[in-house]
Amino acid sequence: MLRIAYLCIIALLAGCAGPGTEVQRIEAVPEVDKTYKRILVFAVTRKEQVRIAVESELVAELNKSEFEASRFEQPNAEIPWEDPGELQALIAEDARSGEYDGVLVVSLIRKNRESRYVPEQVVYQPIVTSMGPLASTTYMDTTVIPPSYEENVNYVLKSTLFDTVSSNPIWQLYSNTVNPDSLDVAARDFGEVVVKALRKTLPHAAEEK
Repeated sequence: MLRIAYLCIIALLAGCAGPGTEVQRIEAVPEVDKTYKRILVFAVTRKEQVRIAVESELVAELNKSEFEASRFEQPNAEIPWEDPGELQALIAEDARSGEYDGVLVVSLIRKNRESRYVPEQVVYQPIVTSMGPLASTTYMDTTVIPPSYEENVNYVLKSTLFDTVSSNPIWQLYSNTVNPDSLDVAARDFGEVVVKALRKTLPHAAEEK
């Protein structure tokens, strides 16, 4: 297994953040001696709608950049989820036969639900009332917002780029997606963040088309 070196660059991580998605950490192998231009994308989830959305957005973002990408198109019903070794071999064979340089695998590490207590708030709004052409009076309208609980949903994802020949990980990104408006929006934001990070931190980034 190749040793993965940490790239904790604060300015870069801020630049990689998108609406609803933020980068936690990027790890990469600095001594990589090949170019990763053709990439096969696979999202590890038995929810086929989620898998298609994530893979499709990642492929679209990669292809808009200097990469050439495709998704692993085998239907979920035909994937051997109960046998990780067989699944890995299946994806590796697809990557080799398609002459891909690497396989980008996305997996959900954890899903957190957090509730935050919001205390009662009093909001004051000035109201101006006319008393004639030359006079007016101002009073404060008071609105009381009762206490409540706000719930945040946080998805922690890991995206790993494996070398097709060695099957070793050569690049990895950990990200948070918080309170997504919808699956499509979350997948699009996530795809933009991952591809931007790949372009900035992947050793020997792909050459321009």
